[in-house]
Amino acid sequence: MEYNDLYRVFKQEIPEGLNFLQTMEKENLIDETDGMHIIFGMIIVPYILYCIRHENVLEVRKIFSFLERMAVTEDVKVNEVLDFTVLEKLVDEGQDVIDKCKQYMGINTLKHCEEIEKYFLF
Repeated sequence: MEYNDLYRVFKQEIPEGLNFLQTMEKENLIDETDGMHIIFGMIIVPYILYCIRHENVLEVRKIFSFLERMAVTEDVKVNEVLDFTVLEKLVDEGQDVIDKCKQYMGINTLKHCEEIEKYFLF
């Protein structure tokens, strides 16, 4: 998994989200040149939250499968997007949201999440 390809690969692997993602791109004036932290923070995290809140189980499973692959990649920049942009924002949404997310996390994503949670007070 390559840092610069994260968003392109995400869209290829989870085409169900394309309409949502394109809408968020337009609303936030974001394109693929804005960097992965911005894209994942302003487009992917809202998509994850939307899918969790609307119980789109198939999409949520695909998303967390993608996140699991991010968790095991050797590219530190990919890990940083997962940790500091995706998981921190999900944890920051509160205990109810992160508990729902944890149901879909793979073992490595869950380890990353538990490390992030240590910095938050619940």
